[in-house]
Amino acid sequence: MKVAYRLIAVLLASGSSLSLAAASVNSPILIPLRHTVDENQPQGGGEAKPQDEEKNREVLIRADVMTYDANTSVVTAEGNVEVIYGERTLVADKLVYDQKTHIVSAVGNATLREPNGTTLSGNKIDVTDDMKEGVIESLNVMIAGRGHLAAARATRTGGTVMTLEKAAYTTCKPCKDDPSRPPTWQIKAFRVVYNQEKARVEYEDAFFEVFGVPIAYLPYFSHSDPEAPRQSGFLVPSLGHSSDLGYFIEVPYYFALDPSYDLLLAPMYTEEDGPLLKGEWRQRTMAGQYNIQGSGRYGKPRDRFGVEQDEETLQGHIFGTGRFQIDDVWRWGYDAQLTSNDTYLKRYDISSLDRLENNLFIEGIDGRSYAAVNGWYFQGLRETDDPGLTPLVLPLVELEYVPDETVLGGRFSLAGNLLYLHRGEGQDTARVSSTASWKLPLTTTGGHLLTFFANLRADGYHVTDTGMSGTEEETVGRVLPWAGVEWRYPLVRTDWGWRQIIEPIVQVIGAPYGGNPDEIPNEDSASFEFDETNLFSFNKFPGLDRWETGPRVNAGVRAAAYFDDGFVEAILGESFRFHEDNAFTEQSGLRNQQSDYVGRLTVQPDGNVRIVHRFRIDQSAFRFERNEVYAEAFDPDVYSFRAGYVLLEPDPLLPDQREEVNLAGSVQALEDIWLRASGRRDLAGDQMIESKFGISYEDDCAEFGVDFRRRFTRDRDIEPASSFLFTFRLKGVN
Repeated sequence: MKVAYRLIAVLLASGSSLSLAAASVNSPILIPLRHTVDENQPQGGGEAKPQDEEKNREVLIRADVMTYDANTSVVTAEGNVEVIYGERTLVADKLVYDQKTHIVSAVGNATLREPNGTTLSGNKIDVTDDMKEGVIESLNVMIAGRGHLAAARATRTGGTVMTLEKAAYTTCKPCKDDPSRPPTWQIKAFRVVYNQEKARVEYEDAFFEVFGVPIAYLPYFSHSDPEAPRQSGFLVPSLGHSSDLGYFIEVPYYFALDPSYDLLLAPMYTEEDGPLLKGEWRQRTMAGQYNIQGSGRYGKPRDRFGVEQDEETLQGHIFGTGRFQIDDVWRWGYDAQLTSNDTYLKRYDISSLDRLENNLFIEGIDGRSYAAVNGWYFQGLRETDDPGLTPLVLPLVELEYVPDETVLGGRFSLAGNLLYLHRGEGQDTARVSSTASWKLPLTTTGGHLLTFFANLRADGYHVTDTGMSGTEEETVGRVLPWAGVEWRYPLVRTDWGWRQIIEPIVQVIGAPYGGNPDEIPNEDSASFEFDETNLFSFNKFPGLDRWETGPRVNAGVRAAAYFDDGFVEAILGESFRFHEDNAFTEQSGLRNQQSDYVGRLTVQPDGNVRIVHRFRIDQSAFRFERNEVYAEAFDPDVYSFRAGYVLLEPDPLLPDQREEVNLAGSVQALEDIWLRASGRRDLAGDQMIESKFGISYEDDCAEFGVDFRRRFTRDRDIEPASSFLFTFRLKGVN
């Protein structure tokens, strides 16, 4: 047999000891040691096995002073000792290495650094020379820089498993002012097994402490280490009470089934309605990704007054999205939103939506050209919604071709649109539309920005209306041309260290009158709001069923000032026409020859404060027809505040005036303690809509909170109710 370990610098020493001292601290002695390979093992030819590579790996030791005793085969190193074996490093004040027993004993500030960033330190560390087996006294483990394990004694086996005695775990950092102060939370146990390979910490006979006070006993508990990849296990539970559901608790469990897919199940139990199961499936495929969320319960439904019915039924919901790439041009996807009854989502606090949208589509993008086929299904959840009048859109085909070559120096495009809209009751609509567009932007030597544009659109409709008197059918077509020019003249000045811009904007559009016959239904342009966002649109209607007729002028001005930390920007304008346009309602602000004034003012003095005011002012009475003010201010470490006010005058879709204010904010009242509150009030109806209040504690390793909520509105079986929710989260525990 060859000598088990060979000290290169001591080959000439025989039967005596040799002391090696570094010439200086900056130049410590580096001594390589090599494992022996069995004489009977082949020494040449063939490929090296992984275990052979492990045996031949070098162990490097350096220190200020080293002593080697050839009689006992013991190496003693003192002063800035460092031992490197592969990706593991051991440092200590003193090290004794017995070549015969292959044991390395490190004493004084002994620390073992693992490849994954975990460090083990203790008063004394006895490990094998490959650092895989050993015993550590007064152990401290820093797991990937976050989790902290401490134990009276630990045994290391296999290089990946540690068994700790009388141990404690936390992710809280020690208090700088008082290191003896108990952490926010910790888990103490008589026995802890930390498996580095599985990234799992397991406890036996554990006590959970908060601020040093035991609050729960756990015969068994486990969690992943802070930097571990996805691990199966329980997530943060939710516990609370509401007037509708009574006491409730939700305990989610996460299944890390595969790197490409996972599952979340969240059983929920309510005092009034019994059990409910929620779940979510997520998956990435070679072509894309999708997710499906859902919930369900089997029990007695409630009528509009909240009274349970006799027959038990299955109730639930399904939400989901999916996006899948077919090739470099084409992709397809879906958005799904379905529920068994109108108030289910609100009752179990799943969603506050009052209209659900389901969409299946395929689309392609090639350069500037675009094509898409969509199908839409809607589910209305408001009490006034009639399922028979809710449309099914199948299909909606949209095409746009934009050639790379210019036409008459400008950008040319062709667009097509095909729609079939079906209702269970009432009117069905089929529409085909095509549009040719041309646009030419120019900049003069004087800085004037001119944009010439022209459009020609042709539409055809077939309308079927089934009523009490039978079925009526109507076919109608139209041709809609318009052209115009837009002029902008941005004026820029730099004074007082900040930049100022004034930009007048004028659009002149020529178009014939007419083009909105009564036979054409208004399916996609009924919801319309005139504001600064569409002031300079060639056609202010959002869809194709209505169009803006006659010659007109859109005029406005944009002014802005930009300084180092913020800016101020204002936009104001209106539209002029020669004759009234009956396509617009009286309440829209666009029907008369002179439109209402629309604008927006944005003030952002720095990155922490922002105020936005959007408005529409009646041009004759000079009163607000629409008035919106939004403000926000925040300092992430101290406070956050948001406020909003909205005033909407009645229109055909909103028969009653709406005036509402909402406030929300949070502030750090004491160190690590936050107060938060929010509320919405209907000023027109002089009643509250919703209010919330909460208090929470949050530091570097934990978050605890209690929230109270009061809902003042009623929706059939959902009565005005109060609820509270208790939440807690331990950072670094999964």
